Amino acid sequence: MTFYNEYKYAVQQSQLSTILEILKSSYGMSDQFSSGVVDSVYYDDLSFKAFHQCQNGEPRKKKLRIRGYGLDFQQLHLKDKNIFGVSKLKVKIQPCRIKDGNAPELDSLTPMNPDDKDFPKIISFAASLPSVEPIIRVKYYRYRYRIFDYRFTLDTNIEVSGFSDKLLIKGAYSTLPHHVLEIKTEDERPHLPLFGVTKLQQISFSKFYLGICQLTDRNGG
Repeated sequence: MTFYNEYKYAVQQSQLSTILEILKSSYGMSDQFSSGVVDSVYYDDLSFKAFHQCQNGEPRKKKLRIRGYGLDFQQLHLKDKNIFGVSKLKVKIQPCRIKDGNAPELDSLTPMNPDDKDFPKIISFAASLPSVEPIIRVKYYRYRYRIFDYRFTLDTNIEVSGFSDKLLIKGAYSTLPHHVLEIKTEDERPHLPLFGVTKLQQISFSKFYLGICQLTDRNGG
């Protein structure tokens, strides 16, 4: 399990080239995997419990997703965020794909390592919720940087979509109106020169939440 603090900033299209130039010139090639596609499917129950945890600003929020970096989804995550920071259970799974517009159901997933102790923990959490289904796909191009214990990710061209067999967000597609810079660190507050020159707007909502708002005409705040 990993634990960290997480901070998000909206990057408008007019700011993107400047932010990219600052990150590349200051921290370029500092991460082994400097850039690439990130593709996630988020799961929720039919009451949209995870969505409403975000909407209501609840002190503890849990999100369940599978993630891939190309054609296949290869990881299962349970992200647990509270006022003290973020923890994450991460499990390697047998590769799976979206087929005919439909995402893999949770009960179809199998761990890469049958002895992985975190897989049953994640599945047990999912089983505690009524009728968990794939709700939304979030796909974007990510740039990655590191300095000391700081991890920067700049997520660009964020696409969100529903699935053809789900009535809640059936077949919907959209893009978020901005890009997102995230900082993950053990520090309680990030202190870096970057923020003195960019004046980015800090945001609290996740791409999962903003994506559902975009697809369903809900108020994203």
